[in-house]
Amino acid sequence: MDQELDGLEHAIEQAEVEKRAFVKENPNGGGDKGERMRLYGKVEGARKALRNYKRANPHLL
Repeated sequence: MDQELDGLEHAIEQAEVEKRAFVKENPNGGGDKGERMRLYGKVEGARKALRNYKRANPHLL
């Protein structure tokens, strides 16, 4: 498998772990809103990077 693809998938997993930890510590929308938005944005950014990579390299899939 492609090393960059593995890295992008790993980045998504790490971002989701960080987001879940924050949400678990701050249930019901508590905690720093800026930090919450940064973590959600990080997850979405990682997913977008993977989509763009797959779109640019369909021959690798």
